Amino acid sequence: MSLASFLQYNPQYPTHGLSSFKDGSAHAFPGSDTQTDRPQATQMDGRRGLFGSSRFNTVFLLLFRLFYHASSFEVASIGHASKLYLPAPVPLLQESVIKAGASGGVSSEGVMVGSANRGLPGIFKNFKRFSTREWLATMLENPDQFKNLKVNSITWIKALASPFSHEFTQFIVEDSVSGQKTRVAAGREENGDWVLVGWDWASGDTPSDHYNLPLPLLSVTFDDPSTKPDLGTLAHVLASTTEKHPAYKFRREMCWWYAETVLEVMHEQFGGKVKEWEWSRYRYSFIVKTSFIRRKALTKHAELFRRQLAEEMSY
Repeated sequence: MSLASFLQYNPQYPTHGLSSFKDGSAHAFPGSDTQTDRPQATQMDGRRGLFGSSRFNTVFLLLFRLFYHASSFEVASIGHASKLYLPAPVPLLQESVIKAGASGGVSSEGVMVGSANRGLPGIFKNFKRFSTREWLATMLENPDQFKNLKVNSITWIKALASPFSHEFTQFIVEDSVSGQKTRVAAGREENGDWVLVGWDWASGDTPSDHYNLPLPLLSVTFDDPSTKPDLGTLAHVLASTTEKHPAYKFRREMCWWYAETVLEVMHEQFGGKVKEWEWSRYRYSFIVKTSFIRRKALTKHAELFRRQLAEEMSY
């Protein structure tokens, strides 16, 4: 089933239209009245920034990424729009929706909620980790709970003090009626793709070492209320990206690939203003940080951003 037909099947996420690429493939723009069921757009290979392939062995790839600096996001994207495709949607089984929030794909890890979460749906009150599949199932099971939630911004983060320079995305989500905001994190780890909600960002604590010392790389902000993506559409993109390449692979489909795919697909469909942070060139790169190699400038920037995350809900 294509994303367009899947969204048509779920009226909470109707489609505005389909954008076709040169080869006839298509991806859906939420909110359309279009009833055309186009072929699944599943080709995402050949996109920039994906360096792993059979010609690179692991040692070379590791050394390469120690010294690699990424080019400008805007410049690097020129001429690549026709190669960017929305992943095929994850096929949801009925029992997945019924069991949403109760299966092994959801883990509750205690209360880590801050005052900024008051007034939002109860699911954001306590810290939980959802698999991307279960997160989408939760959206579909309780559409009325989430219908007013919009995505204000997406930020691509490198956890500077994490093993292997883990990268992930985080989103500012706002209730369009109450104005209440929260922050949701999502990304690929070695044991799966996860959505983290109810995190007490104000405390400065992190759920695991994968999120220590957040260094911002790229942000996309959606300022026009009429074109902001809703949280349900984002859930579709997260789950679909997982479905396209479900396994963590060190040479290619790892945390960097997942973060890049989600950010680029959302930017491709909804536009938004791109902000390249000072250290954006370090995306995809390993950054060695030890007691001997302190990376003082990067550490200072990450600590300032961590304080910013604790004090406000902008990124």
